[in-house]
Amino acid sequence: MNVFIKEWPNKTATILTANGEVIWTFSSMAEARQACQEWHSLAREGKGMDAVNLHDDSTPCYCLA
Repeated sequence: MNVFIKEWPNKTATILTANGEVIWTFSSMAEARQACQEWHSLAREGKGMDAVNLHDDSTPCYCLA
């Protein structure tokens, strides 16, 4: 599953699936990136979660402008 972070004008950030479904909204981009990093770590450890593709240069998530 591809996951993206969208930062909003009010500086909140939402993690979304590729088809636009909201997973969670955070009070900042930093919090959203941290959540993606933790999710990615859990998925790699095989904690019963579906495999996820989370990419970005600095974090494992795509970030949308």
